[in-house]
Amino acid sequence: MKKILLSFLLIFTLTFTACEEYLDVQPGSGFTQAEVFKSEKDMQSAVAGVYTLMLAEDAYSNRVAFVFNTNTDVEMSGVGTNTVNGNGSDIACYDPKPYWTTLNSTWSAMYKIINMANDVLEGIESSDLYKADPKTQPSNVTQMYGEVKTIRAMVYLDMIRIWGDVVFRTKSSTGDENFAVGVTDRNTILEFLIDDLKSVEPLMKNASELDYGVERASRSFNQGLIGLLALTRGGWTLRPDENNPASIGHMERGKNYELYYDIAIQYLEKVILGRQHDLKLGFKEFWIKQNNWETPVNDDVMFSIPMLKNSSGEYGYFAGIPIAQGNHPYGSASGMLSLCGEYLFSFDNKDLRRDVTCAPYGYDLNLNQEMRLGLARLAVGKWSKLYMTSPLGGTSEKGTGVNYSWMRFADVLLMYAEAVNELFGPREDAKECLRRVRRRAFAQADWGTKVDNYVASKSSPELFFNAIMDERKWEFGGESKRKFDLARWNKYSEVVYNQYFKLFNWGRVANGAYVPGIDQVPGNVYYKLVTDPANSSRKILDIQGINQILTANPAGYTVHPFAMSWYSLNNDTASYEPINEIKWSFRGFINYNNSSSVSPTTPLRYLCPYPSKVITDHRGAIQNLYGFNF
Repeated sequence: MKKILLSFLLIFTLTFTACEEYLDVQPGSGFTQAEVFKSEKDMQSAVAGVYTLMLAEDAYSNRVAFVFNTNTDVEMSGVGTNTVNGNGSDIACYDPKPYWTTLNSTWSAMYKIINMANDVLEGIESSDLYKADPKTQPSNVTQMYGEVKTIRAMVYLDMIRIWGDVVFRTKSSTGDENFAVGVTDRNTILEFLIDDLKSVEPLMKNASELDYGVERASRSFNQGLIGLLALTRGGWTLRPDENNPASIGHMERGKNYELYYDIAIQYLEKVILGRQHDLKLGFKEFWIKQNNWETPVNDDVMFSIPMLKNSSGEYGYFAGIPIAQGNHPYGSASGMLSLCGEYLFSFDNKDLRRDVTCAPYGYDLNLNQEMRLGLARLAVGKWSKLYMTSPLGGTSEKGTGVNYSWMRFADVLLMYAEAVNELFGPREDAKECLRRVRRRAFAQADWGTKVDNYVASKSSPELFFNAIMDERKWEFGGESKRKFDLARWNKYSEVVYNQYFKLFNWGRVANGAYVPGIDQVPGNVYYKLVTDPANSSRKILDIQGINQILTANPAGYTVHPFAMSWYSLNNDTASYEPINEIKWSFRGFINYNNSSSVSPTTPLRYLCPYPSKVITDHRGAIQNLYGFNF
């Protein structure tokens, strides 16, 4: 797949002539409805072209994977000012601006993928090969047809989760179309996509039957995506207030949500019973293989967007452990995607995922570890160039080629458990799904207490749902799923509200204040450099104060301020206040100035505005709501 993609990347760089806007006068791919694919090779080349467009920086190589993150109790970008930032970081604090150019670039990039997919689908439908296929069992032709429909549905889902209602087209755009088209209700789109994927699912192949495995959209990914689409349709979403377009809006659940949870159960169960995927590898071993461009077809990954070495992908660079440029073969890594420092302390001390996910350190130019832990300064450890057994070279930065694992089997297990619990309570099959995820998270010696007893204690629907919320938090840290989960659960406002006050109060307690319900917090952690037992020429950190809160400095260790530094004297106001990153990191929802008037049920504006250029191009047929125009 990667070789095919590389060739198509070069071809499209030279020949791709689509304009920036969706609904242009020429199809983005250059195909027309009259295009006929005369061989499977023609089809394969066209399908590879769809994947190629997904690798654009404005699509899945960067923007969709990282830039549209919002601050939650997992991922967090520290925002230290109440001043509008024009470069786009205001998305993190729920205060995005329509004029931010990257919004338009991503909107355009996503519609290029959709338009290309529509062109390819029409080309396949028009071909003699497709017409002659008996369609009684999966074939190469029906697989490619279903594959493109599955990718198109995935892209539409991501757009819905970013913007809400979007322009919906399932046919190629032509010069006869009118620019003045509006958006389609997201529920209508989701319902269409669910039915569309159902229609092609029986004639698709499993990843184990495909030449590029999980780097192609397989039958099991199709089934898992139907489940996610159904949970999204059956979940909550932000809706505008019809009588007050200047308001942020309200959270609303779609009608007949039980029907869609039932669909989710049906198709997620197909994935589980199909036994095409499992959690065979240990958690750390799984991520080491990901960093070494190894993706087994029968393990956790269900669909992995295939990036290209030295060309696309920023896992290991933007998302990963920071590395300074030096005389070493790994190249630098910014590690700009950060986790909230408090997230580190939410894990059970025996949870094997904690030290893989959370890296309170970076590497200097000599590859010695250095402390990196703060409010919004905790690196995502799942990706690291130091895991690479064949590093890309001392000058490599971006373009790591590490794949974007869009869906994992652990996701399916937890979605299934969630859906069953919603309709039937914590049934045994739901409990077993939760146990399967936790078994990989703990050593076998701890399964009795950390798996069996833990799951047994979640005996009511409410307790089990809260356990699912927690498990997804610990399982998917740094993978940009939390924002979408919180939205469909209608837990966004509550979680962010509680997180703001948790950070606020941790700073106060660390500095000696009494806060009911909070006894001790990690005011400081302590570290010293020791020789790396695996490499005597390097130093690593011995960190104390994470497994157990310490109130005194252990002999020989250096103090590293943590929650102690979150609340201090403001010389300008002569009063003790939280640091700016607490004041303003959630400012579009709750901040230092409005916290007394916000509640856990106040609507949180997590959607992005339509780009200004899109509004202009669509000649008034599209308008921003949720207070973005006011």
